[in-house]
Amino acid sequence: MSAASPFNYMINDAANSRRPSFQSMRSVSTGFVPTHSRNVSASSIDASMLSRYGYPTYRQSPTPQPVSHGLPMSRTPSAMSFLAPIVMPSGQMQSYPQRRRTASPPARPSKLAREIDYDPALDLETVTALDYLTSSNPTPSLVQRATEQRRGQDTHFWYDVRNVRAWSAFNIHTITAIPELWKLLKTPVARRMLPEANRVNTNPETQTQLIEACAQHHAVKVNATLKLAQGEKHMAMRALNLTVASRQQPEFVSSYQSDAEKTIYGDGRGRVVGIVKCHDHWNSGMRNGDPTARVEYLQTLAKLQRFMREHGTRYGFIMTEIELVCIRAGGPPSASTSKPLFGFLEAAPAIPIAAAGSTENGNLQMTAGLALWWLHMLARDELFAGQYHWRLNVGPPGELTRQNFLEERDAWMPKPTQKEKRDAKRVRGWVFPDEPLSKREFGKAKRTKA
Repeated sequence: MSAASPFNYMINDAANSRRPSFQSMRSVSTGFVPTHSRNVSASSIDASMLSRYGYPTYRQSPTPQPVSHGLPMSRTPSAMSFLAPIVMPSGQMQSYPQRRRTASPPARPSKLAREIDYDPALDLETVTALDYLTSSNPTPSLVQRATEQRRGQDTHFWYDVRNVRAWSAFNIHTITAIPELWKLLKTPVARRMLPEANRVNTNPETQTQLIEACAQHHAVKVNATLKLAQGEKHMAMRALNLTVASRQQPEFVSSYQSDAEKTIYGDGRGRVVGIVKCHDHWNSGMRNGDPTARVEYLQTLAKLQRFMREHGTRYGFIMTEIELVCIRAGGPPSASTSKPLFGFLEAAPAIPIAAAGSTENGNLQMTAGLALWWLHMLARDELFAGQYHWRLNVGPPGELTRQNFLEERDAWMPKPTQKEKRDAKRVRGWVFPDEPLSKREFGKAKRTKA
């Protein structure tokens, strides 16, 4: 007897996605409704008497306010308050039951939230997750005002990336080789479960508008398909509220809302992290450019590696107006040590944002939606055969896991200058990963009076 597939509930219940009728929800007949009578008497207590002798707690209590179902339950301010609410295609903010914890101010409604009218046709029409994820995407124009942030206090440097390999297994054939996953993608479901995202701004003037467009379209589609595959308590791709974050953060962090783990800095730990860059500042073609372009290419990879190590995750991505590149960090798991390889990244082939449907030869191609969904599926607790676990055992700075690296850097990478070495020594206390532990790696300590 074969084991039950974790996706069977979705496949078997696809036809039962309509809302139940009110008749089927009744559990008690309304033919006989018992009544209760009470003697009515005029009260001799007026408002002035109650105000004079009434219990002060009740006399001064505020008027109860209705609870908004559109707001998610927030976590502790140090962990998840900088996350924007999860945006779902229905326009509702996703929320799950939370453990009892210290109360924190409720999150504000996301600017990405939207309302849709009820359309009965969405219950009659069907669509497959594969068609949904491979449908056409909006192709934004290049950002008009692309400004790069200053690198004054960055704790990552471009030469932190020592080895870049091709993640050749990140392709359509890997997905189709998993029968239960392929069956899930091909199973028709009601279109209401996978509605189309609203139109986005295809002419972003700033990087912030580009991030918002990615969240309105790509994150909405990925979250809807993850809910279909993983159930109500699914992983979600969420945009960070970078105006609230006290330190530099990735633009997207993905995790289950039931995840309670934190980074060493107190931020909510993500299983997938992603950054958004303007095409003029980063693209996959820079690897084959001149030394200056190669430095810019490695600088963004080093930034992503820093976030991946801070969150202790193996999976991440970089998205621009033109392409999506998925990254796997740390190298293959080793039987001798649990420490990941520092500076070792695997980059999947760049996926054009405009890619949709099949190629001219009729072969199905990887699209941005399908790639992001597959990347999140790899970050589940249950491993797929031949894949690596999402957890990257980096540990605190004192464990010096950065000292686990390959001796030889790739030959195509430039050599750092003396000025860049001095900057690294000043900012973080070390230049190359084999150097001893520095006090600066623990942050600046508070001064105490002698």
